[in-house]
Amino acid sequence: MALSASHQVSGTHQPAYNDNLWVVDESSTAITSNFNFKFICDIKNGSGTLLNRLKAPIHYSSSDEGVFNISRILGDYVTYDWDYNDTAASGCSNSVFDYILDFGYEYSTGATTPIVQTTGVTQVTGNTVWNGSLHPLDFLDYDEADYMMGTGSSANFLTSLTSKRIHENQKDWIFALHDSSIDHLSVAFSGGSSTNISATSTDITRFPIGANIPGGIPSGTTSYTITPEDSGNSAVGSAFTITIDDRCSKYESVDLFFLNKYGAIESFRFDRVRRDNFSVNRKDYRKNPYTLSGGAYSYDRLEHSKSTYYSEMTQRTTLNSNNITEVEAEWLKQLINSPRVWMYDTALVPINISTSDYEQRYHVNDKVFNLTLEVEHSFVDKAQIL
Repeated sequence: MALSASHQVSGTHQPAYNDNLWVVDESSTAITSNFNFKFICDIKNGSGTLLNRLKAPIHYSSSDEGVFNISRILGDYVTYDWDYNDTAASGCSNSVFDYILDFGYEYSTGATTPIVQTTGVTQVTGNTVWNGSLHPLDFLDYDEADYMMGTGSSANFLTSLTSKRIHENQKDWIFALHDSSIDHLSVAFSGGSSTNISATSTDITRFPIGANIPGGIPSGTTSYTITPEDSGNSAVGSAFTITIDDRCSKYESVDLFFLNKYGAIESFRFDRVRRDNFSVNRKDYRKNPYTLSGGAYSYDRLEHSKSTYYSEMTQRTTLNSNNITEVEAEWLKQLINSPRVWMYDTALVPINISTSDYEQRYHVNDKVFNLTLEVEHSFVDKAQIL
């Protein structure tokens, strides 16, 4: 007998929220032909602790193979990593998860005989998921080399952009998935100065690269290029360029920070008209305004007959950006679709995107365009219950 398992995507690192398919094959018909035959997949963490057990029958199109999709289980073990107050590179340990799979099977030798399980027949180690959620069509062509930085790699950072505009006082981050080859980021500023940002050995490292870049952005800088390098100063991935956006605005700016589809946090600034609206949800009842006191049955003219027993206020904010490019318009779809968004409004506050429709804009149709977005503050303001 021989039980084998094969993975249906390339590499050892896979996006956690896409299909994670394993095909198992038992070549011995003496085993697969038994009553109540099922394959077993034990999902364990990197230390070998059992997390979940899945069972699958022989696939309907096969005589000896079974299929397991373990993505929904592994997705529960990754979240995201971010700290608005970052002053140096940090490892993102919550964004990755190492797992082990033990495959086996169960069956009974007769229709009514007890089922016997045989586990741990084949073990698979060395796999990791990261907190990405790629478009299904992009995942069809998934190649770990497009995302994993390492020696000889041309992989990009965990963003769909290769260059970006930010304001000089705008915080921003860039995340790298790497095989520990990144020793530092080499940052070359337009004025001729440069700096290095030391990396971490964690599979995903986030680097502050905006106004929060270690050492600050030198005065007069108009752009800078960020290159991931190893300890010998050789590139281990593709460079990223930042251009300082010096467009002025009479309005106060608002920065949004959002989780992109690659599991990284990015920022975008809205610096045009802002409008705040508040909607109130009230629940009222009619109460008896009279009171009996000293033989008199009367009411105070200041007493409420209609009384509110529940009231909450929700804040909604409409934000408008400066003009954006087609590339930015494509990228900002990830902001509209993001499950985690924060707004810096004198302090960092969690918000939810209210805008549910998004039109992809093109310069051939519209010479100039911007982004208008409605957001809702996650926490409601409740009034007293009297």
